Amino acid sequence: MYSNRRRSHVHFIHQYCTNTKEYTGTRIVIFWKDRGRKEIKDIGDFKTHKYENPKSKNNKVSKWVVEECPFKDLVKKEMVNESIDKKYRMIHVLYESVNNKLEDYINDIVKFEINKII
Repeated sequence: MYSNRRRSHVHFIHQYCTNTKEYTGTRIVIFWKDRGRKEIKDIGDFKTHKYENPKSKNNKVSKWVVEECPFKDLVKKEMVNESIDKKYRMIHVLYESVNNKLEDYINDIVKFEINKII
């Protein structure tokens, strides 16, 4: 499967304090390929933090891991990283589809991910 930059997707960033493991918040990034825009919504007390720009990394292997997805015809990818200052740990979860339009699955995905943190 090719890169998520080539199609619409929903990206959740669940953030936790590294020392206490306490949940701080979630950022939802929705990328609409056909509209050429991103929408960003923060939930809880998501802390804006500095992180290494992925484009400056020299990784030859992707940190994204394809996980089992509870929704038909969707691909779920996960990755974990930390802020540069090591204060925050983020669990990234990305949903995308080759066949379905974002409008067809966005509500179900958002409800599913939000219910995981409530």
